[in-house]
Amino acid sequence: MLFDFFQSGIYLFREFHENRWNPVGVEGDLLLFFRDFKRAIDSKDIQRLKRLISDDYYSHSYVNQNKQQLLSWVQNFLIKLPFFINPSLEIEICTVPQVKEEQKIYVVIRPIMNLHVLGMNLTSQLFGTNNQIALLLKKDKKYGLFSILNMEEVA
Repeated sequence: MLFDFFQSGIYLFREFHENRWNPVGVEGDLLLFFRDFKRAIDSKDIQRLKRLISDDYYSHSYVNQNKQQLLSWVQNFLIKLPFFINPSLEIEICTVPQVKEEQKIYVVIRPIMNLHVLGMNLTSQLFGTNNQIALLLKKDKKYGLFSILNMEEVA
């Protein structure tokens, strides 16, 4: 009886986390991009994040209008976190990804930053915006990897 209770709890825990790692409507290389993006933020790895943002990155609705400004903003945010607070990015996919042009995909997301202290959730807040974010992702023709080309706030 007790074993069945624990087994049910483990199943629910696993199902919850697998759904967070495998959002509905996202698969293949696009899923791998979002996983890598989450790992870069969660591990505070700016070099990994740098590879996920296109050199041609631009934005009209954010202060961070080029790649260097965006990387600097994220790095400043992550550096300010004490060593015992761990970030955990959660990305909610708000629209079905759409192919816009050859090798470009448009998707709307809502990034949520969870901060954990000793495994306990300290706070959850939208990461960098109060709204949803429209992303335009560019797929590298040679390697097939995605990178962020454009990011705009959705009102």
